Order: sequence, then structure tokens, then C-alpha cells
Amino acid sequence: MKAPSSSRTTTSHNTNVRKNIYAYIWFDVEDYITPESNDTPLQAIKILKKYHVPVTMKLVGEKVRFLKQHKRQDVLSAMKEYCDIGYHSDTHSRHPLTYEYIAKMDTLRGASEIEKRESRGLEELRSTFGKNVPVCFGHAGSQWAPHYYPYLKKEGIDVYMDATDIVNIDDLPYWYCGLLSLNNTYKNYIRFDRTFEEPSGSEVLKRRFQSIHDDLKSKGGGAISILWHPHTAVNKVYWDSLNFSNGKNTPPGKYALPQKYPAEIRRRALEDFEKLIKLGKSFDDVQFISATDAGRIYRRKLEMALGKDDIKTLADALSDKSNISFLRLSDGEMISPAQAFCALTNFVASYSMTERRIPRRTAVSEPLGPMSPFKSKIKSKRVPLASFLRASEGVSKFIAAKGFMPSSVKIDGFAQLAPSDFLATISKLASTLLSGKNPGETLYVRQAKMILSEKYVDAFAFKRACKWGILPKGFHAPKILEQAKLQAWTLVPAIPRALGYVTI
Repeated sequence: MKAPSSSRTTTSHNTNVRKNIYAYIWFDVEDYITPESNDTPLQAIKILKKYHVPVTMKLVGEKVRFLKQHKRQDVLSAMKEYCDIGYHSDTHSRHPLTYEYIAKMDTLRGASEIEKRESRGLEELRSTFGKNVPVCFGHAGSQWAPHYYPYLKKEGIDVYMDATDIVNIDDLPYWYCGLLSLNNTYKNYIRFDRTFEEPSGSEVLKRRFQSIHDDLKSKGGGAISILWHPHTAVNKVYWDSLNFSNGKNTPPGKYALPQKYPAEIRRRALEDFEKLIKLGKSFDDVQFISATDAGRIYRRKLEMALGKDDIKTLADALSDKSNISFLRLSDGEMISPAQAFCALTNFVASYSMTERRIPRRTAVSEPLGPMSPFKSKIKSKRVPLASFLRASEGVSKFIAAKGFMPSSVKIDGFAQLAPSDFLATISKLASTLLSGKNPGETLYVRQAKMILSEKYVDAFAFKRACKWGILPKGFHAPKILEQAKLQAWTLVPAIPRALGYVTI
């Protein structure tokens, strides 16, 4: 059977202490070249079972085939019995890489292309481990991109577990394009790879874990991300760097095998891993969780119906600010700018279509962000109210039909607004309507800035990602960064239900 749910995991200390720090361990199991790498996941599972600690194993499709080829049913069975199974692409580093083939595509077109190329690997996992897997996904190498998200959503995969510094909200889990994203790479991140090369590695890890724990405790809680590529316990260098670097494609049968560590270091890797697990278990306030646990702990409402008070909260907040960000409702639920855009558009569209009556409830979903950037073209700062109401109806219908925000909104011949300016303008209108005032015959066009793309999407981090050694030299893909910024409309912190709400 699987590892016990982390909510039932106890420590050897006072079990009445509230656990407000989560730690999630995840393995990227990907080396389909080195037979010796097949043993490490099995050995690690034995350690994790000993301490009743859950783990998420993200598997490459080709690695699963490799295990079958080498008749390692023992490894596959242990994974199926104990682990959360995640997906880590079909062939990982074989070209063309994801970045290479989505480089000039928008988010939805890229998602469609990813679906075509990744369906084989996904089917391999499901035929091996069951229809309910994978429970999460993570990109190969440095290749985080928004294009994965609509594909994952379509496949029923609701958790993105990996590491990237391209998008980061204060080292916290976050929601992006409707998926819970556990992508920490900064202060709360431990990478176990290679730490065991030196005898002092275990002590370094201990200090690192203690430091992260103490910092999170001072802030009232948080999440620690712990990554291990199990092949690093065997190979001195990465398996893919020898065979796929700089755009090279070594054919099967001619793969170069990495040089191996001596037995002493391979043994120390497992010993140090056990010490790390034992250390984590010694903290009363640390709870180890899997990807499945995370989805339960950080659950969020993507669709809801808002009353007039919540619509007024959104309208007042957005009409009073020139910067658009995520917002908090009266019940503490945080919503993304995309949800706010949908809510206020639906509210005004309903008002327009019901003989100018204010709706009691307004349906809200979370569309994707726009597919292309746009800068407002304003011929007149004042537009007819009737024209704006018609435009609102059109936008509401567009989102319902397409599932994403429009790149621009035409107000007859008076203006063509960027989504941020449309949201600022419609927020002021909604606020006026809810206050009982007459909006008049014309509406003043307001302008605002969606700041999340600048505050939380790191262009320099994306440039570093494009320098991953497996990609061709000089690779660049500004379209991917553009799309990452556009989808920041869906960005919102993930708040653990067990801990209440934190201030962002």
C-alpha cells in the first residue's frame, strides 16, 4: 500500500504540536542509460518506508521502458506500492526539446504541441501504474514554460512540482494557470544531489535544513522542497550531458556511459539521505507531504459565484489602484487578476443584459491570460456607456467560449483597450453601479498596470534557463518569456488551509 497520508504521520516527540511547516521530497527518475541507476530509487524507498515519509517520484517515460527492458519489476512495484507517481516528460533530453519546438508558439498552441509529443510517455505511465497517475508533472532540465499548464489541466494533472526561478512568489507555493505550483528554488529549497561527495556533506545539509526551518517558523509556517536525482548517487556526471549536450542527439545503442562513483561515495549517498530524513522527522512542527497531500492542503476555488459585497470589494479595490494584483475576498479566499477580470466583466455584462438590474450573484471562473500583448489605442478618453456595455457582453461571451482573456477589447470606434485598462475602467463602472449612483451616458477610460508580470516573472532567470547545456548554444526564445508574463494574470499565492491566511 502507499505511504501513510502525511496527516497521519507522527514524530517521536510531542504529537500535539501543530505542524505548520511542510516538507515535500521529490525525485526526478530519468537516467535511461545507466543500468546501475535503477537500484537507487528502490534503496531510497526502503529508507522512506522505515520512517513513514511519503515521496513523489517523477518518472521519464523512457526510464520506465528502460526498467522494463532490464526486468526491474521490483523497482516498478515498489514505486507503485509506496510513491506518488509524477510525470517528467517522455524522453527528457532527446531533441527536439520542449523549448525548441514551442519557441515561437503562444500558450495554447504550445500546449497542443506538447500534448502530441508527450502522449506516448503519459500512456506509458498509465499503463504501468494505473489510470489515476500521474498526480503531478515537472519539466525536464530548466524548461519551465506556461505552455505545459493547459495540457496538464486537460489531462487532469493539477499539481506542478519542480524547481524554477522564472516565476517565484516570495518562496511560497503558488497557483498559475489553474494549477498548484510547487516550484521553489531559493531560500526554502534543498538539492540533495552531490552533497554526499564530501564526508562533511551531511553536516552541511543539517545546517541548511535547520536554517530553513527556523526561518519558516519565524514566519508562521511554509514549505520546504527537497530534490534528489537518484542517478547522482551512481554517476559522476549527468547522463544526458554526455549524450545530448548543445543540441546533439546520440542514437540509442551508441550512448556514452558516465563514469561511476566509487562504492564508498555511493554508500554514503544513501547514508546521508537517511540522516536527512531522520533529521526532518525530529522536528515536531514539520509534516512531510506528497504531491497528493499538497493538492489537498493548498486547495482553492477556481469557480464560484460571488455576491454583491464581494463584487464591490473587487470593484472598489481595482478602481482605486493603478496597479493590478491578486486580491482577497471577504472569506479570505484569494483570487487572481484573471478571476477578477472575469467576475467584473460578467457582473457588468449581466447588468447590461437584464434591463440594467444589478445581479444578486455573479458566476466566476478563471480564464487563462491573453495570448498576445497589446497596448491600448485610445481615440477618446470618454466612451459611450452603451458602447462599453456592449463590449462587456462580448468579452463575457468570448471568455465563456474560448477559456482565455482577449488580448484587447474594442469599444466601437472610440478605443481599443488592453486588458488592464479595460479592467480598470469596468471596475470603476461596477463600483459606481453598486453605490447606487447614475453612471451617466459616457464613461471615462481609466488606465492601470498588471504588475505581477514584472514583480514575479524574472526575465534574467529565463535567460539562464535558455543556457541549459542540453539546449543548442545561443538558444533564445523571447516568445516563451512573453507568454509567461501574459499568464501572470492567473498568478495567486497558494495558502495552506490548515494554517489560515497569510499576509502577502
